Amino acid sequence: MDDSPTLSLGYTVGLGLGFEDSIVFAAREGFDFVEILLDGPYARHRIEPRVGAMRETLDEHGVDAAVHLPFAVAVGSPFEPVREGVIREFVAGMDLAGDLGADRVVFHPDSDAWDRGWTEAETREFVHAGLDDLVPAARERGLTPCVENIVNGYYDVHGFPDLLERYPEMAMTFDTSHALLAGMNESKMTDFCETWTDRIEHLHLVDTRSGDEHLPVGMGRIDFETVFEGLTGWDGTATLEIGTEDYDTIALGKRHVEELVG
Repeated sequence: MDDSPTLSLGYTVGLGLGFEDSIVFAAREGFDFVEILLDGPYARHRIEPRVGAMRETLDEHGVDAAVHLPFAVAVGSPFEPVREGVIREFVAGMDLAGDLGADRVVFHPDSDAWDRGWTEAETREFVHAGLDDLVPAARERGLTPCVENIVNGYYDVHGFPDLLERYPEMAMTFDTSHALLAGMNESKMTDFCETWTDRIEHLHLVDTRSGDEHLPVGMGRIDFETVFEGLTGWDGTATLEIGTEDYDTIALGKRHVEELVG
């Protein structure tokens, strides 16, 4: 593919995968980084006692890290004490990301406000209240806040430009599966990526057949060759966000991406 994007490739460490084994695999397969979701066995409070050892493992094998903050809690809660608690947890996760040597954090601009109790405009303001704290908190720690387009809610891929314009210090994680499930076909993804190339700093390369299946590239129905046409000359990080604990499947997804971008 001519004028292909330059991708630093990583993969999400599955919740059932041991950390050291995952890093050894990443180094052997030529991954540049791993993305760590701070939930389940990798929840911040669970891994904090061993973050020093994790950093040593990363450094020993020459593998970098990105951190995905928890997505099961919403930054835009309509209840201020809850929202403040989420912000505290996310900021603590940012501190841990720095301890791991990560340079970017991923999180969702969503709200769990009841749609029958709150208007869409009110719900957007709840999200803004969270991001008003979180975007500068990341920058203050030397991290790039790579906020991700969600599947449902105002800040799916269609509403996301409003967020980019509101927060000039914010970068974007463009998730291909989330975009498709929000009703954007591949040619529209190409247009979107061309328009916002300078704000997209991270990709979630996720294939799907139906639903947010987290399949490897090439195993679903997304035409990634078309999507990549919108990223001509782009240089950034891309996570294979694959919902598997099978290393061979993860490696297959990497090969498929490399075949597309050369």
